[in-house]
Amino acid sequence: MQILRADVLGFCFGVRRAIELAEAALCGGKMVNTLGPLVHNPQETVRLAAAGIRTVDSPDDVEGDTVVIRAHGARPETYAKLRQRHLQIVDATCPFVNKSQRIAQEFTNQGYTLVIVGHPDHPEVQGILGYIAAPTYVISSPEDVDILPGKIRPGVIAQTTVNEQTYLKVITAISERFPDHAMQNTVCSATRERQEAARQLAAKVDAMYVVGGRDSSNTNRLAEICRQVCPKSYLIETADEIDPNDLREIQRVGVTAGASTPDWLITRVIDRLRKIDEAKTAS
Repeated sequence: MQILRADVLGFCFGVRRAIELAEAALCGGKMVNTLGPLVHNPQETVRLAAAGIRTVDSPDDVEGDTVVIRAHGARPETYAKLRQRHLQIVDATCPFVNKSQRIAQEFTNQGYTLVIVGHPDHPEVQGILGYIAAPTYVISSPEDVDILPGKIRPGVIAQTTVNEQTYLKVITAISERFPDHAMQNTVCSATRERQEAARQLAAKVDAMYVVGGRDSSNTNRLAEICRQVCPKSYLIETADEIDPNDLREIQRVGVTAGASTPDWLITRVIDRLRKIDEAKTAS
């Protein structure tokens, strides 16, 4: 059985940077808190907790004097609460998310109604909404364009981890209904590269494994893309979830991973696939 890795997979720049900043903060022997999970990967969160990086839900829960703003960013009022407590803030907001926040403000300052293509409960989207006082709409599909009020001038951005093809379809629907609109494709390059690499690999294999947390938006998008091309595509969090029975008739298997998936989890998946292949060959 041939095992193929996607050309681009695993940690993106923003997530890797956030983890490195959090681990660097530990060097001074300080207690380090992160507002929400640093990554949407439960196994990596457990590893970070063992190292001394604890996850808290709100500024009121922070213990010690150091808090990390994760790559998803945070609302302005969150920063204000942290400063009121005189906490040391390590800002690990991804530069791509900072760009989305800036463009969102520019659109509203220009008189556009902000429309975000993404998921309303995602922390990145919630962070962006904190910078906008005017009415804002979050939609996730071209069909949702019909729910927008008819007299607005949409200024459209994307959650950085959204499926780019979905974003482009929404833009087409917006263009048809609202001739006067503005748009900026804020799907980050890391997301775009991982999605394209996964799509290309899924077309070449008999089965596909997408490694990452089930609560990770970008990992779920990768799984959706792979299933469109390769029906035998499986989203797994760990190597233990691989069922050898799924690989009985498989000649080529592909592996990709979400932007919040650490290298050590990807390595374990590939090692298990090799052992399964060795067992098949021996039998």
